[in-house]
Amino acid sequence: MSEKDSDAEITLRLGAAAGDGIQSAGEMIMKVLSRSGMHVTTYNGNQSLIRGGHVWFHVHASTKKIYSLGYGIDFLIPLTQLSYDQHFEKLNQGGAVIYDPVAVKIHDLDPKVMQISVPLADIALKYDKRPIMKNTVALGSLCAAIGVDINVLSKAIQDQFGRKEPAVAENNIKAAMDGYEMVKKQTRPLKNIQYNYSVRRPAMTADYALALGAVAAGCRFYAAYPMSPASPIVHWMASHAKKLGITVFLGEDEISVMNATIGASYAGARAMCATSGGGFALMQEAIGEAAMTETPVVVVDVMRAGPSTGLPTKTSQGDLNMMLGISQDDFPRVILAPRNPEESFYTAPRAFNLAERYQVPVIILLDFAIGDGGYSTVDNLNFAFEIDRGKLLSTPPPAYTNGYWFKRFAITDDNISPRSIPGTPDMMFVAKTDEHDEWGHDLSDVLAGLKEYLPIRRRMHEKRMKKLEEIKKEMKLPEIYGPSGADISIITWGSSSNAVREALHELHKKGVSVNSFEFSDIYPMQEDEVRKILSTAGIMVDVEVNYSAQFAKLLKREAGVEINNFFLKYDGEPIYPEEVEKHILATRKEVHAIA
Repeated sequence: MSEKDSDAEITLRLGAAAGDGIQSAGEMIMKVLSRSGMHVTTYNGNQSLIRGGHVWFHVHASTKKIYSLGYGIDFLIPLTQLSYDQHFEKLNQGGAVIYDPVAVKIHDLDPKVMQISVPLADIALKYDKRPIMKNTVALGSLCAAIGVDINVLSKAIQDQFGRKEPAVAENNIKAAMDGYEMVKKQTRPLKNIQYNYSVRRPAMTADYALALGAVAAGCRFYAAYPMSPASPIVHWMASHAKKLGITVFLGEDEISVMNATIGASYAGARAMCATSGGGFALMQEAIGEAAMTETPVVVVDVMRAGPSTGLPTKTSQGDLNMMLGISQDDFPRVILAPRNPEESFYTAPRAFNLAERYQVPVIILLDFAIGDGGYSTVDNLNFAFEIDRGKLLSTPPPAYTNGYWFKRFAITDDNISPRSIPGTPDMMFVAKTDEHDEWGHDLSDVLAGLKEYLPIRRRMHEKRMKKLEEIKKEMKLPEIYGPSGADISIITWGSSSNAVREALHELHKKGVSVNSFEFSDIYPMQEDEVRKILSTAGIMVDVEVNYSAQFAKLLKREAGVEINNFFLKYDGEPIYPEEVEKHILATRKEVHAIA
């Protein structure tokens, strides 16, 4: 048994062509393991086509808390030759490849990897004229190889196909049982894991978790123009709209989506929209509108590799610069980047509270790796949220009304003006996208440039911008993971933190003095506190998924912290812990050589 077995870990990868049911098979085995007491993390390596090509689904499961996709592959199930050729080199010693010898020819395989031959297609043809059930035969074979109760798989199959004709689920279960029995006769289980069938761990993507958190926090309007990898949010919202009282608006483009979201918020609803980078590019002018009218909105960008259409089904953290530079001129905005689905759930209500408390746009940055592409188990979600709607008034204070007009953009000590819902008696106001005075009346036409109105422009602009100083106080500082005073410190943000954490476990076993500083609150930054915290760091290594080290440059700009060592990935694939480990070991070697 390898060292990993003592921790009861499994890494699995299923590969095939699009249309072979790999995603549904991957989700079923994910359910099997999470319903057997295991923590799971997954990744859906798909392509943007309906048939053909190469797709794969990766599952990392463990009896302990895990964060990323793990190390290598313990069990590979290639349904096509291309799948085998693409992944066999990542197989761990002591693992196995489960394959149909008619479809896959094994070559160059490590002798310490077991070959388990199963006639997947022939078994599948017993139950359908087409071999479409070969994926469930493979799952049954896998359950025997890892020693998990086949009845858990049967229930997962029932859940997957329960809405179809009863025979569909029944035949899939029979096909899985055949695969299970065949492998059970060939070999004993290759993993000695004590599964806990009394524990069922829910698993979800960050897209679903964020949608759930948003609705629990009072979101009642959601707008979208479907764009991968943000589409699962609108799917979830639409499917739950009637039951939960959500208005879901599908716009003709992202411009209308953003404007509709602003309109809904202006009318009093907690409103949110989501897209990916290309759609966000269209939203930018309207986000400036929200800033000028001080209308609270929450916008989600689920990043994918670009520019332009780029790699629609691959991951990236390349949109940060765009978030920092949206629309024209200066205005306050908040940028949050949750690290995993569980944190995404709690980020949604926090985003709404910040948006309404400070009357600013709040942007949530997810990415394909956790948003649409990756499930993760979540534990004990707490729905007891504080809902803070800020200075939302139902009656006009005497100081802010003349009996008709409402001083909606009043200069206040904390730079936050009272607001009201349109139609509130005695609180009429104008929400101008032009620069305006405290009542909302226009400065930009005949008054702009006149000396008596220049101070008004300055005061209104300063009022909006000075909110950032108060918002900073609510921004979370980086979470430090690992020992204090380490020789090497990894600086990372958002989902990249997951692979880093997994790598730290192995690096610590090898005696490497290393820790990580994980940022989930990106902007505005408590620059003085961040500078002080990072002054305790060792040799800093920036880890992120973009070409130009966007977050490292933000750190330098805001806090004056300069990083000179980078591990940057931009090929569309997620970061794996072994990649981080390799880079840190090379860094330590260089440091020791210099010393």
